[in-house]
Amino acid sequence: MAFKQPLADVMRPASLEQMVGQKQLLSPGRPLYQIITKHLAVSLLLWGPPGSGKTTLAYVISKTLQLPFEKFNASIQNKSQLQKLVDKHPNESFVLLLDEIHRLTKPIQDYLLPYLENGHILLVGTTTENPIMAIQPAIRSRCQIFEFYPITAEEIEPVLVRAAQDHLKFTLPKEQAHAIANSGNGDVRVALNILDTLHAMHPDQLLMTDIEEFAKKQHFAFDKDATKHYDYLSAFQDSIEGSDADAALYYLAVILKSGDLESVVRRLKDSAALDVGLADPARATQVIILANTALEIGLPRASTHVAMATILLAVAPRSDSAMQAYYQAAKDAEHPTNHPMPKYLQDTHYQGAAKLRGAGVMQNMFELPHKIARQEYLPKDLIGKHYYVPAPNKNEQKLYSQYQALLKYIYQQPFVPTEFPDHFEHFTSSHIK
Repeated sequence: MAFKQPLADVMRPASLEQMVGQKQLLSPGRPLYQIITKHLAVSLLLWGPPGSGKTTLAYVISKTLQLPFEKFNASIQNKSQLQKLVDKHPNESFVLLLDEIHRLTKPIQDYLLPYLENGHILLVGTTTENPIMAIQPAIRSRCQIFEFYPITAEEIEPVLVRAAQDHLKFTLPKEQAHAIANSGNGDVRVALNILDTLHAMHPDQLLMTDIEEFAKKQHFAFDKDATKHYDYLSAFQDSIEGSDADAALYYLAVILKSGDLESVVRRLKDSAALDVGLADPARATQVIILANTALEIGLPRASTHVAMATILLAVAPRSDSAMQAYYQAAKDAEHPTNHPMPKYLQDTHYQGAAKLRGAGVMQNMFELPHKIARQEYLPKDLIGKHYYVPAPNKNEQKLYSQYQALLKYIYQQPFVPTEFPDHFEHFTSSHIK
């Protein structure tokens, strides 16, 4: 039986012009477009959801720069395997696609750094995690970081139509292309795999009912209208925020009929922190446990778990105090160089830190009364500023008493709540949806 190359591999772009999505990065004049088209030897960190084109762009870069291409996965491969890749190109530079770079171990990082410095390796690191939080500074500082967004159904549709016409030899109607693109949930490869499978199952005639049935059985997020699907997700979360359990359950049922359990789980976890927060942290934890369990079990049985989580959230007490506290702190953090930290909080793990940067050693809390080090932690000019303002519920009033007592003890001065101006823009969950 002859080997059949997957449709997604057949359709993989070989040039920037063939790339799908990421117009904010790859349109003429944009920084990433300039880096590639001007053949600049710049290592990159690309982060974003699966199927958004990160791996494909690494391949395009190697084609554009006419450099050899190698792949390495930080989660399953080791240092000796990386050494073999480097040894294959002793006298030439090459593009290294380093997938799941957030899982890079310290030995591999130490081995890799000299090759990044001398230009032997042009690194394209890919990850679904925010590199600011997940990737070591030593690697991060040597790369330019670009965020990839999910690819829209409208961007995927013409790829499906072209794949059907050029490679599967049939005409794919726009309505069917739109439905398959939506089922791919922003992942071009998934959408192409769905098309490939559906054509193999229905080579003579593909109907909308075939697409819908297949998507539901595979738990893809099928919906003829992607905007409508996201409307239901928004209505689901808004109903939870509005404390209407019945409305939330109705919209939950509509969404689960499309098989989109993953989006429901994300919304539940989001609401646990944004809506309940510190008013009832135990309930927020219960919701997250139920949501994680739902993913493990899968539909249809997981519908009970997410329904339980939905009801718990809808009837829970409300607090956005953690959100507001972060918002106030973030305003001061816009210019961190204006607020230098105490020297003894600086990193001291490397030799010569005290001499080079004046970094000191903070007190050992375990050797002190109450296991608390009474020293300044905030920058000098921010001492006495308090970002946390509790919501009027029993749990937070108790928490606020602990918060006050700790700060009075640490800074050895009376606790005076910060008065935030009435005119500042109130930060709401809609700012971060």
